[in-house]
Amino acid sequence: MLAVLLLAGIVTAPLSSLLIFLPSRRTGAAGATAALRRVLLTAAFAGLVYAVLTLLGFRPAQVVGAVLAYLVASAVWFPFTARWTARAHVAWASSVFLFVSYLLFVTSWTLGSGLGAWGTAAGLLLCFFELIAGLLGAAYLWELCDALGSQVWRRRVPVDRSVQLARQSRARTASSLPFVSLHVPAHNEPPEMVIDTLRRMTRIDYPRFEVIAIDDNTGDEALWRPVEAWCARNDVKFFHLAGWPGYKSGALNYAFGELIDPAAEIIGVVDSDYRIDAGFLRRCVPLFDDPSIGFIQAPQDYRDWHTVPYLRRLYYSYRYFFAVSQPSRNERDGAIFAGTMGLIRREALRAVGGWDEWCITEDAELSLRLLRAGWSGLHVDASMGRGVMPLTFEALKSQRYRWCFGGIQVLRMHFRSLLPGPRTAHNRLSLGQRWAYLSGALQWYGDLLGLIFYVFLLCGAVNLALGGDQLFRRLSAFLVAAVPVLIVLGLLRAVALLRRETGATWRDAVGAFFIWQSTALVVARASVQGLFARRAEFLRTPKTGERESLGQALRANWAETLLAALGLAGIVMSLTRWDTSSGPLLAGLLVVPTLGLAAAPYYSRAAQRAMLPPELAARRRSEWQRDRRAVLAGTTAGLTLAAAGVAVALLVTVLTAPSTGLVSPPDLRPAPADSRAPTHKNPPSPVPSPSPSPAPSSETPAVSASPTPSESPSPKPSSAPPASSPSVSPTVTNTPRN
Repeated sequence: MLAVLLLAGIVTAPLSSLLIFLPSRRTGAAGATAALRRVLLTAAFAGLVYAVLTLLGFRPAQVVGAVLAYLVASAVWFPFTARWTARAHVAWASSVFLFVSYLLFVTSWTLGSGLGAWGTAAGLLLCFFELIAGLLGAAYLWELCDALGSQVWRRRVPVDRSVQLARQSRARTASSLPFVSLHVPAHNEPPEMVIDTLRRMTRIDYPRFEVIAIDDNTGDEALWRPVEAWCARNDVKFFHLAGWPGYKSGALNYAFGELIDPAAEIIGVVDSDYRIDAGFLRRCVPLFDDPSIGFIQAPQDYRDWHTVPYLRRLYYSYRYFFAVSQPSRNERDGAIFAGTMGLIRREALRAVGGWDEWCITEDAELSLRLLRAGWSGLHVDASMGRGVMPLTFEALKSQRYRWCFGGIQVLRMHFRSLLPGPRTAHNRLSLGQRWAYLSGALQWYGDLLGLIFYVFLLCGAVNLALGGDQLFRRLSAFLVAAVPVLIVLGLLRAVALLRRETGATWRDAVGAFFIWQSTALVVARASVQGLFARRAEFLRTPKTGERESLGQALRANWAETLLAALGLAGIVMSLTRWDTSSGPLLAGLLVVPTLGLAAAPYYSRAAQRAMLPPELAARRRSEWQRDRRAVLAGTTAGLTLAAAGVAVALLVTVLTAPSTGLVSPPDLRPAPADSRAPTHKNPPSPVPSPSPSPAPSSETPAVSASPTPSESPSPKPSSAPPASSPSVSPTVTNTPRN
């Protein structure tokens, strides 16, 4: 029966996933009519399942069981998808149905396949990887369906609403508006950049606010003394901290406790490179009229990127979060505070104990504590400030390392709070808020998982080149297809959603996707270190590099270059077996991840060769000098070797599993009529066939190589991968039968 359910998922998931990308007219309302549409489309897909399974020759009882299971699995999600179009609901429900069916199918087979203790353990570990990848895919798919399928946004603050709030603010008396204290932390920043930020902040169109500049442990007086002098002339509070602990959060805590005006009700944080719009406070402060709001976050935006291809693609890779992820999280009151262009209620900050100094992503950690304490957060759509992106690729890697390490710190320290459970006085997080933060943290492990699967594929290429084909006979279809599934999923996010939500061209959207791929190794490193290291070096993201050569770009990204070279070698080795189906398949699976790793030195070189205005060129020079030591230090090689060791150990376990006494997986095809009604004339033989062909292991073969003349073809049906990506159509591959 599990095989029939799996086929039902294979029928519905790909088609429903394609439908969600077709243009649609959103009604702007979610009510009885929208619910009826979801019911009718679900029924239509259930009818499709019935028709296909009937045509394939399955028994009526199996067909009806599969249809009922599909209907129930779809109905379970009705309360959670009330805002979505019918197509988004069916795409989500069908993909989850396929994944659950597959996981049950392959786990049941693994436990009953007779592999022995070690083989079963290896099979279950592979099932665990499948589960993790499926959860990551579900998190991505939810955002995709939310972005493409939402008919109404209940908590969203669109741009026109922000403009309306600004008009209402101007109609109020100055004394009725809350006093705002804006904090600008800086560390080793060029003084002209900091002064430019402060000058623009003093021109904000709001009657009651102050600006506080906090220099955090800058050792060179030539950097902070000009800022101090400018602040003294322009009535801006300034304080230089020397030997002060806690990095950025420590500086913010000092300003909160020692420098803030007693009348302040709201605190804002603005990075020292931002050019803030004059209407920022007018547009956002009125939202605090709702006493439940603890913080508000506007998008982080950037400047001077339009004419530089590298910066343009980097810009769109950043825009994904604020254009897709943050609005989706906001609907569940799960938005995060992003560290700049945000406002916090002073009472709320005091209630949760201020900024925690143990976490290097103190902003996201603070927002989680605020939500857990019962406050709400709001994301607003309007972009009201623009900063400077990392101008060297090495600075980008440093930033991604810090974001990932901090995210894992938050996950580790607050894991219990994010597990499903009832609200309590100490944890008022709703189920949706817990999912938003838990899935957001777990998504960092997608790069580590991709790295492990990449090493599996490299081992398979070696095995294939040496004359074997056991990897593809013994590993599951999901494991072999995991890398392209994750790649296609990422490509969907980069291309479909970026083009729709940000207006990126096809070329820039694909370039943004490879920006993500090029930092996969440093993210994988941080995701492992974050689990075990309580503290990490605070890798700041300076705003300023110097021109480098190709050799320097290769050295600065030596680990990615090495893995890309191994990937190229794997492609060549795979193509030496062009006469088999396994060779071209494996070569194709290696292409995109290999290009993603090769993109690291390419983007490093592109960033340094980019033609920038004089101001940004000067910042880039100091950015390279200051950031490269932090990026190149660490355990990238150790992490790579560890991932390779895990992959090779699993590979050896699978390839050395006993080839006798194994139980074949259930066939996904209906049994012939004579086998469904056996007679005593031809009873089934209990004696295994002495055929020397490799027996199936705990996992389904992804590719069945053509048997040699000495082999007797035997039935080895293949299961299908789960729908981690809504665009991947699982297939069923079988060898010829006698």
